[in-house]
Amino acid sequence: MSVIICNYNTRRFLEKNLAALKKALKNISSEIIIIDNGSTDGSASLVSSQFPSVRLIRNSQNLGYSQGYNQGTKIASGRYILHLNSDIEWSSGSDLKNLISFLDNNPRIGISGCKIITSGGRLDLPCKRSLPTLTNVFFQFSGLYRIFPGNKLLGEYYLTYLDENKAQYVDCLMGAFMLIRKSVFDQIGLLDERFFIYGEDIDFCFRAVRAGWKIYYYPSLTVLHRHGGTTNKSKLKHLYLFHKAMYHYYHKHLTQQSPFLLNLLVDLAIATRFAICLSYELAKSIYRS
Repeated sequence: MSVIICNYNTRRFLEKNLAALKKALKNISSEIIIIDNGSTDGSASLVSSQFPSVRLIRNSQNLGYSQGYNQGTKIASGRYILHLNSDIEWSSGSDLKNLISFLDNNPRIGISGCKIITSGGRLDLPCKRSLPTLTNVFFQFSGLYRIFPGNKLLGEYYLTYLDENKAQYVDCLMGAFMLIRKSVFDQIGLLDERFFIYGEDIDFCFRAVRAGWKIYYYPSLTVLHRHGGTTNKSKLKHLYLFHKAMYHYYHKHLTQQSPFLLNLLVDLAIATRFAICLSYELAKSIYRS
């Protein structure tokens, strides 16, 4: 299998990740590919000096999440390709071998994720979810799913009514950890590079499901997601990229199902949400200064 990590100025996370990967990949024929997107924190030097067996690709600038992972996928030689965030920490006993064996025995499963927990010890909700619709995204944005997590309608997007410790088929996973069968890429193509960051995982799962592949949540393997290794350094930019990805996904996959007026209302809702979030972050920065 091939493990691909796209890194941008997350040296301290990357070092821990690579050190733990050696144990996670025990008894697995594997390669590790690091795509460094023009980091200035010494990430690339760390990899070349401390992890010489890792294949390192140095970009002169930040090409974005999707383009970076596509670079790695194009040169990967494994039957399975793991797209992994640099800010993932492996727990003791995290072993990919059982997951790979499971996929070998279930050839219609094209993508698998694992149980991802946050620094606070809670489930990182996007690690098992439904594909976005206007209805389930409304309940997610409104926060109603938090009030009624056991309700199938209100909790549809994050599947909060399902047992997080039970293996199950889902429609969408989180790009921080996606183990993808190479034949899925051969059939549906690479990540859509119009998603600079955010939304590319949802788009890829959408295309995989539409092509007939199954997606599986495998909680027997658990990892920790530190979050914000890159995004916290440029919050306003990432707010813009998040809402841009939302707009692009909607217009790529959902506008044909909706009347023109509804599409305009959705565009207005996305723009309004962005304006509110931007105002909030600007107010926080002014208050801190």
